[in-house]
Amino acid sequence: MREVYTLVLSVCAVLLGVEILARLFPEKSGTLVHALAVLAVVVTMVGGLLHLDPDFSAVRSDFTPEQSAEDSEALYAETGTALLRERLRALLEAAGIAVVEDESGVEVWYTQQDDGTIEIDRVRVRVTYATDVDRAYALLNSVLTEAIPTEVYAG
Repeated sequence: MREVYTLVLSVCAVLLGVEILARLFPEKSGTLVHALAVLAVVVTMVGGLLHLDPDFSAVRSDFTPEQSAEDSEALYAETGTALLRERLRALLEAAGIAVVEDESGVEVWYTQQDDGTIEIDRVRVRVTYATDVDRAYALLNSVLTEAIPTEVYAG
């Protein structure tokens, strides 16, 4: 499905560019501009339909698309869990619950599937005061529901 969106976006970009050129230079936009537009649309459509993947290995030999995909998926997962940690910390602090400031303050365990989706397995929060454990647990359970196991401890 992503290929279809890319193909449609490419065709729209080419047509928009041709229209802008035709409006900017009405006397010079003759058959050459229209011929280039048709050629660009045809090349884009054929490339999209045949799933052509140009090989740029001669330009940069240490780059592989597989590594880039794996790196971007790992970066996506790390960014998402960091955002979740930040939001949970802010939620608890807004409720007046002091969370330990280091990395052990909010810990998130996750599993990344083959298709790139991220599933949160467990969340563990370390609060500063033992009196806040029950309140933090109740708040996190109401936000994360029972689907994500939550552990709160003082330390």
